[in-house]
Amino acid sequence: MWRKFFCLILISMKSKKFYKKLFWLKSNKFQLRCAEYYSFNSTPKADILIIPGLSEFIERYDLVAKHLVNQNFRVAVIDLPGQGLSSRFGSPKTVIHLDKFSNYLDSMHLIIKSLKFGSERPLIFFGHSLGGFLSLYYQTQSNHVKSNYFIKPKFSIAIAPMMGLPVNKFLSTLIIYINRFLYLTNLSNIGFNNNFAAFASFIGFAGKNVVSSVSKASDYWKNKENIDYFGKETSSEALSHFERNINLDTKGPSWNWVSNALMECKGLINDIKNNNMISPTLMIIADDEYVTDPQAQKLAIKLLDRVEQINLPSCRHDILHEKEEVKKKFWCEVDKFMTKNLS
Repeated sequence: MWRKFFCLILISMKSKKFYKKLFWLKSNKFQLRCAEYYSFNSTPKADILIIPGLSEFIERYDLVAKHLVNQNFRVAVIDLPGQGLSSRFGSPKTVIHLDKFSNYLDSMHLIIKSLKFGSERPLIFFGHSLGGFLSLYYQTQSNHVKSNYFIKPKFSIAIAPMMGLPVNKFLSTLIIYINRFLYLTNLSNIGFNNNFAAFASFIGFAGKNVVSSVSKASDYWKNKENIDYFGKETSSEALSHFERNINLDTKGPSWNWVSNALMECKGLINDIKNNNMISPTLMIIADDEYVTDPQAQKLAIKLLDRVEQINLPSCRHDILHEKEEVKKKFWCEVDKFMTKNLS
């Protein structure tokens, strides 16, 4: 069902040295690129699986892994199927496409089982945007994982989680019905037209960031307004990943992906209502959120039994690239939450 091969990279830090191991796992559905980070001569406090957002990839989380390894955690990151250097299914390949969201569950299970995460120490989920959604979704879908090796996290950290998409009910219904037609004609793996996205945003059917969401990921960091906001150094560093490897670039999700996302986000909210078996969760919310649906985030927080909410003022969706004062508060709250829940 799966196999792996890897290369080891020794990373030096001021405080200590640690390994970054890049490797691939292969299932009968996709090939998954993975990375593991761990320090020398120490026993980790817990295993942390970092689950990226839509269009993200392993390299964006090197500094996050560095911080966590410094705190004596063992860390893994994956390129989710359909993006990064994992298997691509869109038409063209830059379009992020999956037939079913259950493929995300399979990818998470694959890395957890391969590294035996959670078998000797607690398992923690650390997810951004789509990854924040998946950190909760995985826990409600255990019946879909056909294996005895299913381990729920001790707790989760959901950063600007995708609990819904910023589109109204009419447009949601329209997308789902259009996708059903496209699926019948084998075209559901194509991406959205920028003009369609711009028109939907203009008439108020979709959020103001929707055009950026269906454009090339690298273009976000070339946009003057984003450069001015995040700073030239941060924007240049983010863009450098695409310049080093153009295969990391994406151009938004497919019709099928968006249709599935709309239905699965609604399904997750219903699962939380009906059977709230989700482990303690730290929900980190960006006050200036317009990439996902902030109202769906508020509803999830209201429904979850064991949740702590942290609001980051003057902060956008891409929290990990924010200003230093925002990142300082972010890490302060994350470290405090982890210490409390591991004691």
